[in-house]
Order: sequence, then C-alpha cells, then structure tokens
Amino acid sequence: MGWSHKYWVGRRNDAYEAFTAVYPQLADVPDVGYNGDISIEAIISLQPDVVLASSTGANYNALEPAFDNLRAAGIECVFFDFHAQTVEKHTASVKLLGKILGQEERADEIADFYTEQMAVISERLADLPDEARPRVYMEFSMGPGQYGNTWSEQMWGALIRECGGTNIAAGMEGASVEIAPEQIISADPEVIIFTCSPREDVSDNVVLGYGADESLAREHLEAYKSREGWTDLSAVKDNNMGALYHDLSRHIFDFAGAQFLAKQIQPEIFADMDPEANLAEFFERYMPVDLDGVWTLSLK
Repeated sequence: MGWSHKYWVGRRNDAYEAFTAVYPQLADVPDVGYNGDISIEAIISLQPDVVLASSTGANYNALEPAFDNLRAAGIECVFFDFHAQTVEKHTASVKLLGKILGQEERADEIADFYTEQMAVISERLADLPDEARPRVYMEFSMGPGQYGNTWSEQMWGALIRECGGTNIAAGMEGASVEIAPEQIISADPEVIIFTCSPREDVSDNVVLGYGADESLAREHLEAYKSREGWTDLSAVKDNNMGALYHDLSRHIFDFAGAQFLAKQIQPEIFADMDPEANLAEFFERYMPVDLDGVWTLSLK
C-alpha cells in the first residue's frame, strides 16, 4: 500500500491529523509522490493490485505514460472524477470504489444519500428566474490584507449559479482567477462568501474544518468588513457574509457545501435546511472520524 503524502501533510493538515489520530499507521504508509512527482518505480515496488487516482489532468498525465509498465507488473489503474462536480460522476465514482473494495451495498447507500441531499437544491431552484439571483462574490481566504483567488466557470464559480446566485466573476478567463478589488466594488455583491483552509503562510485568514475555533473564525471573518471600499458594499451593509471549509467541494460529502451556499444565497427558499446537521448525519453514518470543529459560518 502507498499513497500521496504531499496533498495531505501541510496542505490539508487538519484532515491529516484527524485521520492519523484514528489510524496512526497512515503516517507510515510509503509515499509514492504527488501529481507530476508521482514515482512509477515506487508504485511498482509496492506490488499493489490497483492504483486509485483522480482523473484530473495532473494525476492522469503522470500515470498515462506508464500504463503498459504498470499492466506488465499486474497493476491496473482506476480513475475517479469528483472534480466535475456533478451528481452523476460523484455517484458513479463512489459506486466504482465500492465495487473495487467489495462494498457495493454500502457504496450504493452513500450514493443514494448524496443524490437525495443534492436534489433538495436542484428541485427548489428549478424555476428560479435570473432576476431573483443575487450577485455573489467568493474568495479563498488569505486574510483581509491579501486578496485570494476567486472562480469563474468552474469549482465554486460553477456552484454559485447551481445554488441560486449570479457569480460576479463569471466569464473571466480561467478556472481560478484573480479579480481586481475595483471590479468587486463596482459589481457590488449582495452576498460574499469565503472558502477556508488552514494555512501556514498566513495567520489572519478564516480557518474552518477539523478542530477549527468558531470564535476566532468569526473574528477573522468580521475583519474583512474593514477592507478599503467595502463598507458600502451591499453584502457588508446587510451583514450577508459567510465562510465555508474549502474541502466542502469535490468530495462525496460536498452536498453540505452546496447546501450552505444555497441557504446563504437564497435564505427564504432554504430556511428549513441545516447543512451542518446533514453533514453530521453523513459523518455519523459513513465516516471513520468525528465531525469536530466548524465547517460553515454565517454573519447574518
């Protein structure tokens, strides 16, 4: 058995610590590299039956040239797609994993849970007219003094429309994009939402996820109101600002991230929905670690 340490250690350290606290042996699993640094030799030396990988470009491109060598060693590659952010590919991926691991019934149950949770959003917003969609700005939290990236047509940017809003960065070239502060002010967003993960290079960003402190996260979120030119923004004046854990995307439990966005953007339509309660139910039923910390936060 081997895995890519780099994605978790440091970059997703809160999740790494949560899982290694329950399964300390994970820290001793050999590292096979990450993305362009994946070592085919290290994989073959471990003699696995199968390689499980994301179908996104960097992973696939690193493995594709070695398909013949891996097959010659009796190793097959199986790719999953949680990055497309569709119910169809999410559920197909988890069902495929269940088949590989001999847990098809459990995988079907997880897929059904996910489908039901996402259907709440799509069904309620099916006939939402464009004029009822508020202007939304999302940003990766790097602290009030440093503008993080936003998203245009992919990842969080794509979810904004699915969750009932109008993305002020829509149409910008690229997936993860830099938007000028003046453009944000000119667009006057009615909803502002930050995505958050622990960072070693900044200390005043909003931190959510495993082990996060709610009072500190709220304090750091409030601090964004003091950005130059932000006091007159509709979202700031209405206190319509929120934050969510960055990894509430591209996971089989990312329905909670979508539900939070929908409730923040369309609070009247989703007044009865509790994303963190639904996430807690998923963790209790299917996850090997506890749901601790804070995963979503709203000032309104």
